[in-house]
Amino acid sequence: MSVAQWKRITLFVEGEEDRAFAERILKPRLQERYNEVRIQTHAQTPNEQLRSHLRSLKRMGSDFFLLVDYDRGPCVAAVRQNYAQRYEPYLGEAQVLVARPMIEAWYTAGVPSQNPFKASIPSTVEDIDKPAFARIFGERARNREERIILLQQILDVYDWNLALQRSESLRYCATRLGIAP
Repeated sequence: MSVAQWKRITLFVEGEEDRAFAERILKPRLQERYNEVRIQTHAQTPNEQLRSHLRSLKRMGSDFFLLVDYDRGPCVAAVRQNYAQRYEPYLGEAQVLVARPMIEAWYTAGVPSQNPFKASIPSTVEDIDKPAFARIFGERARNREERIILLQQILDVYDWNLALQRSESLRYCATRLGIAP
């Protein structure tokens, strides 16, 4: 395979819960399209360091996206614009993927109706924030150690197609990444 045929993608995600989701749910689907898939956290990365990384990826012709929570702006377009302006000219608005309202919604979206958590999952998850996630999954969602285990258990039973039905923002993300069915 020549270098010209080698396809690489990097997803920059906010934190460890986002990384776990991307590694288990998005990465396997991306590996069907790309030779190399990298997932990196960006929340603690200084702006100049991330800008430098984006510049390098752009020069290499690599695909890359920034995955962020919606909780940072008045509307999705404003969130995308804010990040694109922060990292211009290396990041375009179309490369900013927004979990609405936050990654907890995407976790919740893929939980089957019949689930081991005995949780009642709404038909749409666009309003699932941290407090709503805790109401759905109970005390386990509030305790840090138990939350990590809960999130892994959710990923174990995750239904991708169901998640795409329940979450408009996940469906948009999947479409932008080329992994929507």
